[in-house]
Amino acid sequence: MIKLWDIDSKRLIRNLGEHKDMARTALFMPDGKTALTAGDDGEIVLRQLADGAVLHVFSAGQNGGVRNMAISPDGKLAVSGHDTGAVIVWDLEKGDVLHVLPGHDWSVSSVAVSPDGTKALSGSIDGELKLWDIVSGKQLRGWHGHEQGAYGALFTADGHHAITGSGDYTIKLWDLDSFREVRRFEGHSGTVYEIALSA
Repeated sequence: MIKLWDIDSKRLIRNLGEHKDMARTALFMPDGKTALTAGDDGEIVLRQLADGAVLHVFSAGQNGGVRNMAISPDGKLAVSGHDTGAVIVWDLEKGDVLHVLPGHDWSVSSVAVSPDGTKALSGSIDGELKLWDIVSGKQLRGWHGHEQGAYGALFTADGHHAITGSGDYTIKLWDLDSFREVRRFEGHSGTVYEIALSA
């Protein structure tokens, strides 16, 4: 079930609908009126926040359940990571698949889109990280970033750095121009699944 909440009053506004299997991710679209949701059923659904109406269902075909998702800042593209290892780029305006990027050998555990909407970073449960040009569908670089799964990937505001968490209990800051580890943050005693950046 997808639920929309009022944070201030801690009140449930409405149920927005449900997936046929576990719902994994729900993201607000930049227009503030719709949300994109996805889950283990492999469907990506565009929903209206006002009443939960389904505006469009994107079919993931044979690419398996959706583990995570990211939307470009302009709301034109989405990138989904699947349990089959596929990374899919969606044209949200046309409702079509732009690219299927079969780059990972294991389930995709994180995806992020760069601030300019041209690149994506994906991580998998084997610790592999890949940087993609999502306009052309080309892989720019792949490297073994973590000893366990790579989670919670984020680009920094300049688009030249990324941050990843991991099942190896670390958080790493990456230089995406040199693909070098700039800094490592240690101190967690368990898997780092999510990361948030201050403005």
